[in-house]
Amino acid sequence: MTVYCLGSINADVTYRVARLARPGETIVAQEMRRGLGGKGANQSVAAARAGARVVHIGMVGAEGDWCVAELASYGVESRHVAQDAGPSGHAIIHVDAKGENVITVFAGANARQDPARIDAALGQAGPGDWLLLQNETSHQQEAAQLAQARGVHVAYSAAPFEAEALRRVLPYASLLLLN
Repeated sequence: MTVYCLGSINADVTYRVARLARPGETIVAQEMRRGLGGKGANQSVAAARAGARVVHIGMVGAEGDWCVAELASYGVESRHVAQDAGPSGHAIIHVDAKGENVITVFAGANARQDPARIDAALGQAGPGDWLLLQNETSHQQEAAQLAQARGVHVAYSAAPFEAEALRRVLPYASLLLLN
């Protein structure tokens, strides 16, 4: 069994703050961390840590080499992660002392997926394999259709939630994950 993941790859910048800022207010962070993120990358890493063979299908921008290297360091196959000249996806995350957060996500390269590249990446997929999808990339419906046609199970995490995206992908989903 192979787990394929058409998923977002983000550069996360996380700020620890005493409390979340109000509109128009500037606050000072106590800590800043940069790391790999994105719902898709997180799913790929989790599946690899659990012992699955994982093939990530994604896109990063010109500065995204470190993201691909970090994915690979967790044992995620990254040969189907493409790179283009635009910026990678990224997220700015503020976390307060109580653990509440506010997140702003910029899709960047995640929104520039190529259906032909997705089809090629799924070329070796077949019955017993899984495709993981979330709402942080483009072309989820096309990927789900391609996977279903190959007998691949589709696990769809409908996050961040978009009703229209759910309607498009749900007919192909073997498993629906709600967050």
